Amino acid sequence: MNNYFCTNSGRDCGCQPVCQPTCQELPVQPIPVPTCCPCSEDFRRALELLCNPRLRPLVDFSTFAFVTENYVLGTALTTPTAGTAPGDNLEDPVGTYICGGDNCESLTVSGELYPAQTGAAPLGITVTQAALCRLDAIAFEADAGVEETAAENFQTLSQTLGQLLRPERPQTCSSLADALTSAAAVRASTVTAGPLIVNNSTILGQIGSVLVMANSTDSRIYFICADRIGFLG
Repeated sequence: MNNYFCTNSGRDCGCQPVCQPTCQELPVQPIPVPTCCPCSEDFRRALELLCNPRLRPLVDFSTFAFVTENYVLGTALTTPTAGTAPGDNLEDPVGTYICGGDNCESLTVSGELYPAQTGAAPLGITVTQAALCRLDAIAFEADAGVEETAAENFQTLSQTLGQLLRPERPQTCSSLADALTSAAAVRASTVTAGPLIVNNSTILGQIGSVLVMANSTDSRIYFICADRIGFLG
């Protein structure tokens, strides 16, 4: 039987590809390599869920922020508000996500790039693609709508996501995402992922390794890579 070693163009970390690879025949057995993009396909699945006809009217696709370790697309970082109300450390997001424009390794987006530093000015650079492998988190807001308010759409959106994502029974796996969304977990939590801080916000569930949270103060939803979570409370 022929053996193949598969590579995926554009990757710089030597990890296992997540979509259709290009393969070349080799005379030796391929060496398994770990995936260094633990949330890339789950981020894609989460965004595809938003783009379906049931949820799409509830989302404002021009209020997105894409968070990586060193940069944030669509908004600047600020100091989170103290207290017990839900919140985060993002200024009003104004990045755009475009449904249906994604390719194998990136998302189709539009917005200005900011350094991942509190109060930093925009870099004056507009980008059109976000690399899935580099994302720590995605934030976005409910649509203000014509007939419904943002708060009303947020309520519908968060309830629908909660119903779709809540596990039917407690998870037995010990992963962080499973532990946070298990029946025994506290439903409101504070987490950090890269430079993002989400505090006192509701855990709605998970999509694979992506944690889904909701902040009722700002009518904001978060997709957070569980492997990038540094602290929680």
